[in-house]
Amino acid sequence: MLAVRSVCLQHVLTSSRVSLLSCQTLSLSSLSPGPDQARRRIVEKIIRVDHAGEMGASYIYQGQMAILKNSKSAPLIQEMWDHERAHLKKFEELLVTYQVRPTVLIPVWRLAGFTLGAGGALLGEKVAMACT
Repeated sequence: MLAVRSVCLQHVLTSSRVSLLSCQTLSLSSLSPGPDQARRRIVEKIIRVDHAGEMGASYIYQGQMAILKNSKSAPLIQEMWDHERAHLKKFEELLVTYQVRPTVLIPVWRLAGFTLGAGGALLGEKVAMACT
């Protein structure tokens, strides 16, 4: 008998972005190729991509806060960053729970995210807000 788990990845996004709900059913114990393995690969991709996105977003806010920490936008940026960190934490838990390896591009997302956030913030608060 195969152990079947349901995975619902609810990624509640902040600001003007839309909420995304992805639900999949997968079998983690099936070793033979077939529909269960295909579903598992889809869930792995969903978790890996969403984790990378949350990682990048978190580093964008970190870069913004490094530049704008004393600005009038700082409380809003901090609030959005806190939301992204909560999302990131959840996807890091899902990586472990479902034994999904994160993307090998994590160092790139960190650098690119921070650079995008700080670079935009250096151009002004309006540019930083457009980046979020």
